[in-house]
Amino acid sequence: MQIVYRAANLSDAHLIRQMMEAEGIPAFVQGEFLQGAVGELPANTEVLVRVPDAHVAAARLVVDDWESSEPVGFEDDDLDGEDLDATGAGEPTSVQTQAIAVRRLLLFVAILVVGVIGYALLLRRAAG
Repeated sequence: MQIVYRAANLSDAHLIRQMMEAEGIPAFVQGEFLQGAVGELPANTEVLVRVPDAHVAAARLVVDDWESSEPVGFEDDDLDGEDLDATGAGEPTSVQTQAIAVRRLLLFVAILVVGVIGYALLLRRAAG
């Protein structure tokens, strides 16, 4: 087996492994269990993706494709086509931005209040 990818973290290694397996290339992540052995300390262990010798060329194509790809941008779900600014650039106006921020803040406060009330009820029930 040969190393075809040196991952920055465990998630990247498994993502590459899954991409290879989707292409029919058997892959193995080496070093994943060493990450947990050091606990909260910074790990100097490498997480490697290995493939059998017969699949190295195809695996390197998958890795090259992954490394040369552009990240995908996501749009805010709160915005739709009607919420364009005067230039039509797709950026929300300041009023829309403030409205979104207020909605998110109110949702956070509601979740916090429900959590505090639930915790108080739980303590009351535990006390008798």
